[in-house]
Amino acid sequence: MTESSDAEDFQAEIIRRYDAPMYRAMLEVYGDQIHPGFLEGDDDDIREAALRATARLAELAQINVGANVLETACGVGGTARYLAATRGARVVATNIARSQLAIAEEWTRNAVGAERIRFEFADYHALPYADSSFDVYWCQDSFLFSSDRPHALAEAARVVRPGGTIAISDLTVVGTPAQDAAALLTAISAPGFWSAEDYREGLAAAGFEAIHAEDWSRHALPSFDRLAAEIAARRTRLAAIANEADVAETLERYALWCKATRTGNLGWFAFVGTRLTGS
Repeated sequence: MTESSDAEDFQAEIIRRYDAPMYRAMLEVYGDQIHPGFLEGDDDDIREAALRATARLAELAQINVGANVLETACGVGGTARYLAATRGARVVATNIARSQLAIAEEWTRNAVGAERIRFEFADYHALPYADSSFDVYWCQDSFLFSSDRPHALAEAARVVRPGGTIAISDLTVVGTPAQDAAALLTAISAPGFWSAEDYREGLAAAGFEAIHAEDWSRHALPSFDRLAAEIAARRTRLAAIANEADVAETLERYALWCKATRTGNLGWFAFVGTRLTGS
């Protein structure tokens, strides 16, 4: 099998996972913020914790009223709704999973700022937008699934105007994992994880400068532990939406996340940069 077909197979698997009933079931756990969060205590709500991460990235990106934002890998539209309602942004929110886009449309109909949001199908490796179309490019915790991160970042740079902003967060590899830890990371993401330094270099190579990285790693393990516990606690309800086998498989996958994070080799970072002017 060629490297190209491996990448295509992996992307097809990600779409299959997003379109499966188990993904809809997982919204019972995540709500509309499908990523880790900033938990502040044992009794903290995981959905509010995830929203705090979104709010922090928006603060780092300095998204203001009227900003024209492109969000890739938008999930079910939670971030788009947040940016429109609380920051006054105009958002084009994109995804490769049409089932997610359908849910996003449904959940946005009566939301505050809905008139400032548009949902569209798009792959972040091949964005269907003109050069310099947006003030901000946004992607949360989804580049780990990219089959070609340099190309995806080049696409981000292409569609952001000179002087505009990129704002991303992602899970990262930390240090040099031992063989067992490396195997865990590969089991989670076939394309492999980048380090924070890889992201700095990748963003610079794509045409971004003034790159700021913020380490969120201390929040990763509490989030994954809590998510695994929430799935287990809601097992019967989730199995009624999907099925027991899918719930068991999902619990196994989150156990991998927890185990990989406990090695100290899985981190979580946010990155914000500015598109070079004159380029």
